[in-house]
Amino acid sequence: MENFILIISLLLSGIAFGQNTNSPSPPPPTTSKYPIYNNSNTSVDVLAIYENPDQMPDFPDGVLAFRTKFQNAIVLDSFRSENGENTLKGLISFVIERDGSMTDLKVTGSNEKFNAEVKKAVRSIKEKWMPGKIKGETV
Repeated sequence: MENFILIISLLLSGIAFGQNTNSPSPPPPTTSKYPIYNNSNTSVDVLAIYENPDQMPDFPDGVLAFRTKFQNAIVLDSFRSENGENTLKGLISFVIERDGSMTDLKVTGSNEKFNAEVKKAVRSIKEKWMPGKIKGETV
């Protein structure tokens, strides 16, 4: 009998407290630390770094072309492992400037020699990117 009462009380409490309330969503903020979201009439700060522009930067012929050029430029022969493990990992980050050039190149990974080789391979790619745009303005 106690189990029956417990189950009924759990069901009733779930029904009573499980109801959805319809409250309106809050209005968008009027100020933001990102200048692009402060006011739609303000101009874009061309000196700021934007991580999510309206139109992302693109490499001529696409990102796959960049990857192919990178794969052709990197030399991995000196990184063969003695213990049989051939996995090397690194994270590449860089900034595409308004003129399409690549700056602020960083490679993070556990193998410093590999990181240096990755930087060398990326820097050897001389083609410029098509820069990103916000509100139609190059950033």
